[in-house]
Amino acid sequence: MQNFKELDMYPPIKAHFEELGFAVKGEVKGLDAALMRDGQMWAVEMKKGFNTTLLYQALNRQKAVNAVFVAIPRHVFMRRRGHILHILEKLSLGLVTVAMDSPAQLVDIHLMPNITSRRNSKASKALLAEFAGRNFDDNVGGSAKTKLLTVYREKALQVACALDALGWGQAPTLRGLGCPDNTYSILRMNTYGWFEKVGKATYALSDAGKAALDDPMFARVVAFYRKESGNAEI
Repeated sequence: MQNFKELDMYPPIKAHFEELGFAVKGEVKGLDAALMRDGQMWAVEMKKGFNTTLLYQALNRQKAVNAVFVAIPRHVFMRRRGHILHILEKLSLGLVTVAMDSPAQLVDIHLMPNITSRRNSKASKALLAEFAGRNFDDNVGGSAKTKLLTVYREKALQVACALDALGWGQAPTLRGLGCPDNTYSILRMNTYGWFEKVGKATYALSDAGKAALDDPMFARVVAFYRKESGNAEI
């Protein structure tokens, strides 16, 4: 692959680590790829080149996760193999390469990172909550300037699907359809403009909300929650 984007490295990396027994999700609180196994969270930071920006990001991730890999294309690594390994070993970072110059896009681990004990910082707890709260991994690691499926957005889509099934409703009724405990806050804050107030504590979908349910990016999530709302009993 001659011309590729950073995000093109994510699918083979995700597949490789899933084969190693990790649960993998993309773009979790700024992590290109978050890996979870045996109660530990690891991170993978991806770049098309080996540079100081990559190193800074990777070192910053060490504050919140148990271990950090950097991931670069194989051909970049082969040009400066010894130099790159020396730097990463000194920084306690791991190294993953992706053969973006091959149709197979093979992934290799060349250096294991230093593994620390469980982090207990505010950032670590936020990462763990975001990872655990997502039912789907529809984000592609390395994506820039695009909509991301966060826990909050997924819950807002769940509320939108329930409202779509009802036509209009209040928070207690929506929670009866399986919507989250913070349904009223989601409706009142209306972060994405998907809801409109049609009566006292009563809401319906706005035009933006209807458009969100037709957004191809959210198709899998919407299909799941539409089915869930249809099967629920009020």
